[in-house]
Amino acid sequence: MKKKILLSLFAIALFSCEKEFLDTESKQYVTQTQLEELANSSPEALLTINTGVEDGQYAFFREYSTNFEDTGGRHDDFGQMSINLGLDLMSNDMVQVTDHWMGNYYAYRGRTQDFSTTRIIWNFYYSIIRNVNSIVAQIPADATDDRLVHLRGRAQALRAYSYFNLIRIYQHKYQGNQSAPGVPLYDGADLVIPSRASVQEVYDLIIADLENAYATVDGYVRDSKEKLDKSIIAGIYARVLLETGTNNTKCAQMAAEAKAAGSLMSSSAWLNEGFSQISNSEWLWGSDINNESSTVYASFFSQVASLNAGYAGLLGVHKTIDMRLYDAIPATDSRKQAFADDGTYINYKFRDFTFFEGDYVYMRVAEMYLIEAEALARNGNDSQAAQVLYNLVSTRDSGYTLSTNTGQALIDEILLQRRIELWGEGFAWFDMKRNDVALERDYPGSNHASFGKDNYAAGAKEFLFQIPKRELDNNIDINDEDQNPL
Repeated sequence: MKKKILLSLFAIALFSCEKEFLDTESKQYVTQTQLEELANSSPEALLTINTGVEDGQYAFFREYSTNFEDTGGRHDDFGQMSINLGLDLMSNDMVQVTDHWMGNYYAYRGRTQDFSTTRIIWNFYYSIIRNVNSIVAQIPADATDDRLVHLRGRAQALRAYSYFNLIRIYQHKYQGNQSAPGVPLYDGADLVIPSRASVQEVYDLIIADLENAYATVDGYVRDSKEKLDKSIIAGIYARVLLETGTNNTKCAQMAAEAKAAGSLMSSSAWLNEGFSQISNSEWLWGSDINNESSTVYASFFSQVASLNAGYAGLLGVHKTIDMRLYDAIPATDSRKQAFADDGTYINYKFRDFTFFEGDYVYMRVAEMYLIEAEALARNGNDSQAAQVLYNLVSTRDSGYTLSTNTGQALIDEILLQRRIELWGEGFAWFDMKRNDVALERDYPGSNHASFGKDNYAAGAKEFLFQIPKRELDNNIDINDEDQNPL
């Protein structure tokens, strides 16, 4: 699949400031020693190339038709937000009323090896990994120029983010499955496991990347919320530690640090412009969509926004809330107003007030409150957890009071608040897997569509995506017997 990254003649040609270097090595690949020398003598050269690679990854997050095999393009492939939406459609909490784009996720068809859906996910994250590996490989670990140090750390964080999503999609939860087969592992240098590295090996690289990234980006000040900085790396780290459950104290600390980089929006903002503008005080990380970067009908708001001129708004391919979750939202909670109360449960949470130039959100302050509260509760710090939860929920629900729950009851309350607050943002299915929750859509009075009205036990094989057929065909280290079950 992926070979060791080397700097080619094309890249060398960009180092115009090093004429002697060019003259003597014009037909050679650059060695690690030469890269180290260049990093010290002319850091601008490495910075120019690799900053461009990093910027490309942020653009790729919102790109249409990321899968090189689908040359005609697919309107369910628009980068990270298409995956977020698709996975939420595999949960209990979201309904797609009509079988259309994104239906492969909702009906659990897209998880099988021959469907484009699993190929889109696989290619999306491995494309990012391949590209950021080139940054990690080209910038020496002992570089002294702060700009290079920061850039290398951010690249490692993007790699960790990508592997974290891959391992949760292609394997069950971390706890109890550490020795299970995961995904191929490449770090651009010495670590090459083209077969299915174990879950633990994948998480070892994720944690190592995040530790190094967090430690090396001190002093970096980003010029856009599209980019990672220390607070976003802390937020990604908090997500990982919540998943593994291996260090709840550190998980809470990372979440607290991340949430301090922004502030909660008002309940009024939550109901109106809260999910379309990157300038929102609560947004920590996202993509700024404009006329040039808009993917129009092949976009998140086209698929999910009921009041926009897209697939949901014009064709009625609505994404609605599960009636059980809707009923669980108190009448005093302003978030209930984000869904129609006429029995259709149509969502109005996501609104784009432009012509498909609504921005994309990948991380919010509210999520970090919820992670901090859950980590504290799982650590037995019930009173602290309840206070953190109150600090969030009281801004949404005028009738909410400080919780007196303890133990599992408090954890369950926090998990319910995650489902309400983060609905449609890409967390529900992952939380189901992490907490051993079954898929239950076929129940009395269910408002789930018939083409997706399925029930699967917690931990069922259906919660695993299969490795794409193309990977099986091209990767000699993965055989048919290594495939996830059908």
